[in-house]
Amino acid sequence: MYVIGLTGGVGSGKSLAAQMLAEKRNAELLITDELGHTVMEKGGRCYDEILEHFGTELTDTQGEIDRAKLAQKVFADDTERNWLNRLIHPAVIDYVEKYIAGRRKQEGVIVLESALLFESGCDRFCDEIWYIFVSEEIRRKRLADSRGYSQEKITAILKRQMTETEFQKRSDVVIRNDGTPEELESRILSKIKAQ
Repeated sequence: MYVIGLTGGVGSGKSLAAQMLAEKRNAELLITDELGHTVMEKGGRCYDEILEHFGTELTDTQGEIDRAKLAQKVFADDTERNWLNRLIHPAVIDYVEKYIAGRRKQEGVIVLESALLFESGCDRFCDEIWYIFVSEEIRRKRLADSRGYSQEKITAILKRQMTETEFQKRSDVVIRNDGTPEELESRILSKIKAQ
């Protein structure tokens, strides 16, 4: 199994690029944001600790953690957000490591999509790192248009992420995504053919 780490800043189009790789390369996707939800599910590694810490009023009628309620608790509180990240990130990293190790001898491609690929240390599980590059100006416009984020919120998010220079220095492949989805697909296809 060949593992491509796919990263980029918020609003860069990582998810779209991952979907294209899944379709064009028949790649299996591992998306760390989704795995964060997986480890919080009932019976998951982090479920009990989250409820112990925040209380059972976070659960919905099925006993699952209501992520909207959890987000309200941690969004404006750095201490609580840091506590939650310290719990979830190691669980996700452990999941990724075991998942990839269990499939290493199989044929195919895994795409590990993560905004925090380097910060989490998950880059060590990858054979190659692809960085989806978009200028900050375009990312700001996309986040405002598609997610309704204020410029203040976007600035706060961008401050917590690695710089474009750091991303580029640590990546093997840089793919621009400053145009149309068709242009992105064409760039991805050219990189796949070059392998």
